[in-house]
Amino acid sequence: MKKTKNGAGRPLLWQDPKTGEALPCIRINQLGYAPMLPKEVAVTAAGDYVLTAENGMTVATFANVTPKQDEASGDTVALLSLGDLAPGKYTLSGAGESREITVSKKPWREVTDALIKGLYFQRCDELSEEHAGIYKHPACHTGLVEEWRKPEPPIPEDVKAKIPPFFLKMLEIPPEEPYGEAPAPRRIKGGWHDAGDFGKYVGPGAVTVGHLLYAWKLFPAGCSDDLNIPESGNGVPDILNETRFELDWMLQMQRADGAFYHKLTTEKFADFIMPEDDTVPEYLSPISRCATGDAVAALALASRVYRAYDEAFADRCLASAKFGWEWLTAHPERRPYRNPMGLHTGFYGDGEDHDERFWAACELYATTGDEAYREAAEGFYREVRKLSSFGWAEVSGLGALCCLFDLKEKGGPVLYDDLKEAFLRRSEWALLNVKASGYGTAIPATKYEWGSILTSMSNGMAMIMNTLLTGREDMQAGALAQLDYALGRNALDLSFITGYGERRVMFPHHRPSAADGIEDPVPGLISGGPNSINNYPWVKERLAGVAPAKSFLDVTDSADTNEIAIYWNSPAVFVAAYFNSLT
Repeated sequence: MKKTKNGAGRPLLWQDPKTGEALPCIRINQLGYAPMLPKEVAVTAAGDYVLTAENGMTVATFANVTPKQDEASGDTVALLSLGDLAPGKYTLSGAGESREITVSKKPWREVTDALIKGLYFQRCDELSEEHAGIYKHPACHTGLVEEWRKPEPPIPEDVKAKIPPFFLKMLEIPPEEPYGEAPAPRRIKGGWHDAGDFGKYVGPGAVTVGHLLYAWKLFPAGCSDDLNIPESGNGVPDILNETRFELDWMLQMQRADGAFYHKLTTEKFADFIMPEDDTVPEYLSPISRCATGDAVAALALASRVYRAYDEAFADRCLASAKFGWEWLTAHPERRPYRNPMGLHTGFYGDGEDHDERFWAACELYATTGDEAYREAAEGFYREVRKLSSFGWAEVSGLGALCCLFDLKEKGGPVLYDDLKEAFLRRSEWALLNVKASGYGTAIPATKYEWGSILTSMSNGMAMIMNTLLTGREDMQAGALAQLDYALGRNALDLSFITGYGERRVMFPHHRPSAADGIEDPVPGLISGGPNSINNYPWVKERLAGVAPAKSFLDVTDSADTNEIAIYWNSPAVFVAAYFNSLT
């Protein structure tokens, strides 16, 4: 049974779905707050507010609250700091409304585990009832795969005239040359389905691996060990078990000359069907420099992390990373990836690869101590600009993580001293965004775009790193505000994580959630969130005149606002694991 919802006739999300009236004026982290950390609540109406305990005693009063205009949402908003509270339940009342607030010792432990296990539900594999419960399904994508080597037909002039200039320019890029004779068709097992589709992509997968491995390295106490996945109980932390499932797949994506294929997908996106019903052939796309750099970095990092658990696997990861680096150094010219004509799945095009090469060189230097990698990292460092960015298109922040928290002073005057100063300066921008937002959200009003949740979580990561380096409490509070945002303290009064929060996303752009006949979506998946920039035409029409922070539809068809992605889950894991480690 298909559950696809196109949103026709449904009220927008800042309206109560039953009455069509405006949402309550009190917005909270719907999973609660921790005793020793900041506890902020957003209110959108002026007046007096009172916080009471379960026994009815007044805990705090907030007189003459005067909300201010928030550019991103169009709301008037004030943040109320609730101060130090013991574990328990409290009620905040004001403006004719009230809302229950929970304070507990470990308010985000369960949702952090769910975000990690959300990746298990993305496995390209059988999901058994023992581990997946009602979301079980048989093995999927089990056929043989082959390289995409179809000849490119010329584009008719009348068709070319209709292609937008950006894509036309991409088509001018010559495709990567195949290597040698076409290899025999083979089976490539495992990996994570990237997002709402069933494609598997090396670059986004490597970035996800980076987020997860650094979350575990820095905050091991923030990640539970038993997630009820097939590998649970094997003596390896489950966050590492789950990450290895992607690494095992990534190793299979290396071409015979050392380069990495960009992706493994079908010719076009599947309909909204279950993964086991997607039985058309899969193809290895051409290789790409960005994917190769990302894979080299992730595998070099993995070789350090897994050496204590499986030395042979660590050796294999490092050998693969070195081989990939040899290919990169033999191909220094920059060439963006483009989809071959006829291949219509996500292309993850990236016009620059200096950030991927920088990250790769940093990780190889941290793993081997070879000065050649340090020299290469210093060379590419001179070209990177966005040291606080952690997305698939800009991975410099992952290189900064390596330098600041693994290499440390060993990085020397360039990769530690200079980089640290540059990073701290850059991360100030994240906090400025928090202070400019009525809800404390680290997304500028002009940057609510496809996957805006990544901007929030990426800035959360940057502020956590700043906190670890400087001890600044304002940076820590700014990072915590991003967890609050994801869990409901926002202009939509909505938790963006499936399965968590009293009012949460129900119709993500996610094929299994739409096709499985189960009312609730697969749990532990984080939605991309509001997008007011690069929308589908029908979404743009539906949201005409809507403020950026409210440009969101909880409907399956709206991939532009409500898709999920593995590399959105993983920075949320990093942020949540840090705060778990404090509680």
